[in-house]
Amino acid sequence: MAWSNLPVDLLYCISSQLPVVDFLRFSVVCTSWNSAFANNARIRIHFHPSPWLLLPNNTGEASDTLTFWDLTIKEEVIVCHHHFSSLSGHIFGRRCIGSKDGWLVTLDKKDLQPCIFNPLTKAEISLPSLFTIPEDKYHRMKPEYASDGSIELFYNEICPAFCTYAKDFRDVYFQKIVISSNDLLGTAIVIYGYNKLLALTRPGDQAWVLGPHLPPYHTNKHDEFEDVYYHEEEQKFYAITHFSRVLAFDHNGQNVEMICPPIQDHYTINSNCKKYIFFLMGTLLKIERDIIIIALPINERYAGKTIRISVLKLEQDVVASSSSFSQWTSIKDLGDFSLFVGCNQTFSLHHTTVPEIRPNCIYFSDHLDELSPNVVNHDAGFFDLHNGCFHYFSDSESQLNWPPSIWFMPSLS
Repeated sequence: MAWSNLPVDLLYCISSQLPVVDFLRFSVVCTSWNSAFANNARIRIHFHPSPWLLLPNNTGEASDTLTFWDLTIKEEVIVCHHHFSSLSGHIFGRRCIGSKDGWLVTLDKKDLQPCIFNPLTKAEISLPSLFTIPEDKYHRMKPEYASDGSIELFYNEICPAFCTYAKDFRDVYFQKIVISSNDLLGTAIVIYGYNKLLALTRPGDQAWVLGPHLPPYHTNKHDEFEDVYYHEEEQKFYAITHFSRVLAFDHNGQNVEMICPPIQDHYTINSNCKKYIFFLMGTLLKIERDIIIIALPINERYAGKTIRISVLKLEQDVVASSSSFSQWTSIKDLGDFSLFVGCNQTFSLHHTTVPEIRPNCIYFSDHLDELSPNVVNHDAGFFDLHNGCFHYFSDSESQLNWPPSIWFMPSLS
């Protein structure tokens, strides 16, 4: 029997067991195999999970190629396993500022136009320009022009001392974009500004709208939003601040509920202590990550390096002295799960589902408040909660450092 004449049911069965990249190769063998591919893609078949890490390249953003390292392929050092080229219309002049479920969120420097993009299918969804975020008492950015008429820098009209050169504005002012889903019905949230505020939009909208502000809960002027997580079952967003305040709200940024009040400790005083929020098996987790800046003997450049990671769970209604309160309790055991944090939306994988990853670990990628090619990042690796040891994936003295690394889970959906 010719390969092209294999029964359709058998082709469905075979294709459903393939990793996503092999599934793509399967589809180009012949017409009948492509039909099986189209059917399985249409029913959104679940592939063998395969976490990838986006790698820097020789030309930075002046590239039409994305390169990834596949954690399911055992290597002693980082190598490029997957190349996706001819993507200039999607990624040229852009960097990734978020990712979820096989889609990257990219952002350009000039128009600040975010796009949600699937590099496997080349599907793309546009969002409104971030220039459409409404002004308020914290955010009132104005351009200052150079003698040739080009924009030299942006400054905050409320406090002109807060200014950023135009070439760095995107990477300093906008931290992360989180999406609820990769379709036209989803909601996107951006963390932006010197005060790390929230704004929301949907595909097809003409502008962004302001998200929840910390007032009336605001008790510390230095508190600011650090991370946002979308809870699929509850259809709510959860946001965590620098001082571990947790808010929940709906797709419109309304019906705001304070889940946990703010706290202050010696770790949160450090501005480079990142916070991530995630639900694992119904438990609300906070991941803390301390990053230090190291001077390198390479053209007076600097590098970020993660030196501490801890995981805490929220315990509510703790009773003491006839009163109840919420508290964060340190945990050292995630079972066979591992978490992936960075500019991506935090996700978990189970060791039995992806045996190539280490269980009970926090995998991290580049994530500084002010990312730029002048800061050599390469801050990617994992932290083993059981033995308290770090493993770093790459050498911070490598010359390739742009675009910053980000976790990505390939998908055809």
